[in-house]
Amino acid sequence: MEAKVRNDQDEIIIREEQWKDRTGVFRRPPARIPTDMWTDAPLLGNGDVGVAIGGEACQQTYYIGKNDFWTQPHLGEGGEQRVDRLLRDKGRRTGARIITVGQLSLRMPELEDASYLLEQDILNAETRSSFRNDRAHIEICSWVSAAANVLVTELSCEAGELELSARLHAGESGTDEVFHYDNGVEAEAVWFRYAANPGSLPEVRRVAVASRVIGVDSQSKWLFQNVEASCKLRAGERLAIVTAIVSNLDEPDCLRGALDRLGEYAAEGLDGLEQRKREHRSWWREYWSASSVEIGDPVLEKYYYASYYIIGSCMRPDKTQPGLFGNWVTTDRPKWTGSYTMNYNYESPYFGLYTGNRIDLASGYAGPLLAFLPLGKRLAREKLNCRGIYMPVELGPDGMICSMMFHGQKSNASFAAVNLLMHIYYTYDMDYARMVYPYLLEVADFWEDYLVLEDGRYVIYDDDIHERSHDRKNPILSLGFVRMVLGAMIDLSTELEMDEDRRPKWRHILSHLSDYPLMERNGKSVYRLTEEGMSWNDRNSLAVQHVFPAGMIGLDSSSDELKIAQDTVAEMQRWSDFNAFPTYYAAAARVGYDPVELLNRLRAECESYSLPNLSIHHGGGGIEDTAGVPACLHEMLLQSHQGILRLFPAWPRDREAKFKKLRAFGAFVVSSEWQNGEVSYILVESERGRRLNLLNPWPDRGAKVYRDGTDEATFAGERLELETKPGERLLLMPGWRVL
Repeated sequence: MEAKVRNDQDEIIIREEQWKDRTGVFRRPPARIPTDMWTDAPLLGNGDVGVAIGGEACQQTYYIGKNDFWTQPHLGEGGEQRVDRLLRDKGRRTGARIITVGQLSLRMPELEDASYLLEQDILNAETRSSFRNDRAHIEICSWVSAAANVLVTELSCEAGELELSARLHAGESGTDEVFHYDNGVEAEAVWFRYAANPGSLPEVRRVAVASRVIGVDSQSKWLFQNVEASCKLRAGERLAIVTAIVSNLDEPDCLRGALDRLGEYAAEGLDGLEQRKREHRSWWREYWSASSVEIGDPVLEKYYYASYYIIGSCMRPDKTQPGLFGNWVTTDRPKWTGSYTMNYNYESPYFGLYTGNRIDLASGYAGPLLAFLPLGKRLAREKLNCRGIYMPVELGPDGMICSMMFHGQKSNASFAAVNLLMHIYYTYDMDYARMVYPYLLEVADFWEDYLVLEDGRYVIYDDDIHERSHDRKNPILSLGFVRMVLGAMIDLSTELEMDEDRRPKWRHILSHLSDYPLMERNGKSVYRLTEEGMSWNDRNSLAVQHVFPAGMIGLDSSSDELKIAQDTVAEMQRWSDFNAFPTYYAAAARVGYDPVELLNRLRAECESYSLPNLSIHHGGGGIEDTAGVPACLHEMLLQSHQGILRLFPAWPRDREAKFKKLRAFGAFVVSSEWQNGEVSYILVESERGRRLNLLNPWPDRGAKVYRDGTDEATFAGERLELETKPGERLLLMPGWRVL
């Protein structure tokens, strides 16, 4: 009976009372909106459209962004013409960047000087506002549909009455200068459309936004640069403003698409909106059911789930992937072009998706890399005279380059490979592996050509570990990436039965690659950033990124290597750092850093660097910090990157914890609990039927193994090797327990 009960222990039940403390609360309007950086405003999104809410109660402004709305300066150029321009380009920017879509502003003059309360409900992906004074009391609920590019703003008048106008403005607030602008009034809707670039080429990104009032009569007005709908709302009445946001990547005639979408919503009325809201909430409930952690720390749990809320709001597999600031771009000139910044920012938000069992959400990551492949090969050949890929720091979607600055770094294409390999090792999806194999092979080609065999070892020259650090020899980051990529290529080429003739070369490089450089610091042997060049830096986590995310060191490494890694983490002290949050904490967990201090430090970062919208922001970009809490907690609860599952490897022995459906190398989905100082059970679902290698949490008692609920046998030993079948569920419990 107990085995049957435990075999269902990975069911995730949403308890709404737990989520009340995971709400973002605003008692005053946000300050950083509009901004060319990361905003502190309430956030909504569906992975394509993003909405950030600013303004006083009397003028609530919904800043609309969209992941696919980019300027493209290369349009109209021939292929060779574009390459020639890029090769000659010495400037900081090419002109490619993501830009804002526009704003919907709700003007309610009766609410001037009203009290302000807005709550960001991450469970349901909604914001709820309450504004009141002695003239009126208004409640607002807003959400961006998980199923369609529609912003719904529901208003109910609890007392008094007010005049409401809903105004649409195209482009950046405060300017009317946009390309091919058009607006108007049609079928009780107000709308605008415009283009990200001048010209009539079909590849130019175009967007249309249309709004309509549902539930009360309204009047529409054309204001030359803007359009607005106005109405009166009295006590006891409610209405909804429905806004559709459609690009020409969604539908060729984006305006027609937006107006048709509004027509569907209007025909259903307010009652139909309730059904659509239920469907929206259902999507998010399923999203929250992918995995869970319970660690007895409300603060860390709050920011753990808030991190996933931000990622779930700005990323979808079949849409343009988010840049630095996700889909919450509120200006036309965001910092760093809002680009895919390839020396950690683009990669970081995905780190927690693989272990967090949200693989589908991460599957769009490869798109920009594959699109860049032809140009990256050309840059390697023209600039470095070698095969493979040479990648600048700032990319965009569809093969765009936002800056031709490389900052001396040769590691960007390899850094980009990290998530491809995580995806493969955590899923063993060989269809995905075949899709990304050409990219990985080009990275391997690059290192085959770029490495120098010197005095019996392979050496890396002229590869800067920090941007423009002018390093001479063997940056530790690239040494880790070479080991990661070539080791993976041996695995993948074997699995896919490809490139057998390449493996001897890869093995030779791995067996003769330079060791990680070392130095002495405060009497300890620690990692040096380069063999010749920068030795140490008091910023960033580059000295341990070969630990995480590259995965080249862990608790299964030699005692000497592990001691160096642990001492390096201790010497670095990068708990509060401009760039290190997505990687440093997880690296510390991977090498078994003191778990009590690690949790205390992590909580302190959440409390010190969080914003009212529940994001954590250290300043190095935007959404990359969403990786920090999930990646660290997952590595404390479950490790598998060295081919063996370790349960609660970096967890305080006196603190209870449980997790459900975390993902491990080998395509295993794992649930477990730490209770009364030991692992109480392990539930493993084997997706691919691979061999399960497990560090036995009960080495002195053995592990009782049930397969699909059936008692099989007790296995003893420090390490267990269990054969599995695809779809099989294994329950492991301590052998002494009477069942």
